[in-house]
Amino acid sequence: MNSRTTSISMMFLSALLTAAACAGGSDSSPNNTTPPGLHINEVMPANAATCADEVGQYDDWIEIHNSGGADIALKGLSVSDDPDVPFKRVLGEGLVVPAGGFLILWADDDTSQGENHLPFKLSAAGEQVLLYGRDGGLVDQVAWTDAISDVSFARLPDGAGGFAVCGSPTCGTANGGACTSRVDAGGP
Repeated sequence: MNSRTTSISMMFLSALLTAAACAGGSDSSPNNTTPPGLHINEVMPANAATCADEVGQYDDWIEIHNSGGADIALKGLSVSDDPDVPFKRVLGEGLVVPAGGFLILWADDDTSQGENHLPFKLSAAGEQVLLYGRDGGLVDQVAWTDAISDVSFARLPDGAGGFAVCGSPTCGTANGGACTSRVDAGGP
């Protein structure tokens, strides 16, 4: 066993991941303020050299997946790393997750770089990310401990499964064979 495999195994043993089921249900009426099919799909709390943002920086990131059959505009939804501050970043115009697609949000504490940049960073030592609907209801969440650089936590299968440790992160694309060590997520 090499040192990277040992490190991933150790991280796997110490990882504590939780995920809440999508609270949106199947109600697609215009008054439903929590879009169905939206999930936190992958997070990388320690991005040293894996995925660069649009200005070439290796910031931590959160991937949102739309498992539905229609595009979802994120305007009015919010993302936070603190349940006591659920509206830490209310998302605005221009952020759309295509049907069956993915969108990366950069946790770099630099919102001047664009709408998809968040006003907080992620902690490799342990933290959580929460996604809230327009009504303030929790849509999805994930928590972790002891993240390793350039290793992500990703759902298998995309949008519906528990989280796995990914030695080859798949930022902005479907998760798959690169994610091997299964960590089944519990409830909220």
